[in-house]
Amino acid sequence: MKGFKKVIATILVFAVLFSPLVPYSKAEAKVMWGNQELVKGQIGRVTMLKDTSLYNIKNNKLVTAKKVAKGQIYRVYSYSGKYDGIYGVSKDLYAQKSSSIKYERAPSDKMQALGITVTKKTLASNISYPEASGLFNKPFEASFNRKFLNIAKETQQANKELKEQEKKDRENGWSPGPYYQNMKYTVPYNQDNILSISVTNDQYSGGAHGMTWIDTYNYNLLTAKQLSLKDVITNQKQLDKVNKYIREQMIARNKKGAQFWVEDFKSVNLTQDQFYYTNGGIVIIFGEYEYGPYANGISFFKVPYSIFK
Repeated sequence: MKGFKKVIATILVFAVLFSPLVPYSKAEAKVMWGNQELVKGQIGRVTMLKDTSLYNIKNNKLVTAKKVAKGQIYRVYSYSGKYDGIYGVSKDLYAQKSSSIKYERAPSDKMQALGITVTKKTLASNISYPEASGLFNKPFEASFNRKFLNIAKETQQANKELKEQEKKDRENGWSPGPYYQNMKYTVPYNQDNILSISVTNDQYSGGAHGMTWIDTYNYNLLTAKQLSLKDVITNQKQLDKVNKYIREQMIARNKKGAQFWVEDFKSVNLTQDQFYYTNGGIVIIFGEYEYGPYANGISFFKVPYSIFK
């Protein structure tokens, strides 16, 4: 129980130090473990407590490759129980488990900060959804995966109903194009314990054209909390700066052929507008027919943190 409380305390401290409101930019996105950078694929580290050796494996035997001095530290990328336990410190180079070395497993929260694994899953050729793995909060991981599976199933059901409607319309003498509802996703941001999922929905149910819209899902993986824009833009002064910046961007794009209805744009909606994290800022999304004609399509406005922080 004491160990569990210690882990929770560590997580809370980490959450305070690495606030999701302003993740590091790509240039700053280093995850430090003490005074050493943790890298992707690393599972731990070994510290040499005495002068010792590192080994290669040749003909199924450990062969001394180099001598290393007391105090040296090596990243560990793998472990095998063979040869009484060996730690892979680079390609074909191993430290043997012994009293001469100290092994430390990389903290779960720091490993997660490097980016979790998001795997593409499909229900049909036109429906894909994300499945997460590598989160240390397993109940949240399970909840996350159920959520997106259910969204995919809802899309599949909607697609089925549209196909049935298309059949009825054809029986009634109409000749509509194929009806459908598609779903695909991207992962715009996956580091610093912040995860952004962008789901693109594409639907046609008759008429001059179909409709496309984007739903975004942003998470603080440490607190297992879904985030909205009000978690990023936290006061009226910041909101005013963002609104001014977007208005200026609309005017600039109009000069290049866009058709934004600038006078209709009053403010970003902090609880309803879609957004995702990106390196150095956020991207705010406006849908079709929102502040412009269909020809504008879906509009993306990257707002650097420097604009409002």
